[in-house]
Amino acid sequence: MQRKLYSYDNFDLVSINSSSFLFLVGALYVGLLMGVLFALILRVHSHKIVKAISEHGAADRDSALTLDELGLGRNRVSRFLLKTDSALRRTVLCANESEFSPRKVSGLRRFWREKVLKNPLPEATDFEIARFYIPEEKRVTAELRYSAEQHPVRSFVLAAVGLTVLAVFTVFVLPELLTMFDNLLTQVKPQSRFY
Repeated sequence: MQRKLYSYDNFDLVSINSSSFLFLVGALYVGLLMGVLFALILRVHSHKIVKAISEHGAADRDSALTLDELGLGRNRVSRFLLKTDSALRRTVLCANESEFSPRKVSGLRRFWREKVLKNPLPEATDFEIARFYIPEEKRVTAELRYSAEQHPVRSFVLAAVGLTVLAVFTVFVLPELLTMFDNLLTQVKPQSRFY
């Protein structure tokens, strides 16, 4: 099947072969859809962590609990969300961080973090002994920020429909609109005359 070739005289765009344009928009569509799905999964798991800590009453260092005690011990997503430099760890604190062994990192990564970014590498979290809690002053913030997604499937379907409409518009309508606008500019712009 022969694809239409779009060419714009008045824009600084190269000629666009619509099959390559379709591939580019399709790749962006799939990437954005996967990003939405990943964000929803992380939001649901973040809520589970905050809810488990709140229900068990872990509000200070003395009442902090391990992941096994919270019922999240084997959950890899929970471990990912609670690693040392994650966003959730600004709210969920670890009571015994000083007991962890230093993180073993290659020389280039260590140089980049410590010398260039001036941000030392945090120690690796040992999830077998790590005990987590949410301080009382951060509890309301945590519950609001990581509140339950009421309908994650509905949110994903709505995002998929919205992204599909945007992708179809971009693939089929945007090149035609640019062509019409280019033709209009060609008709309107004054012809150069040599005297």
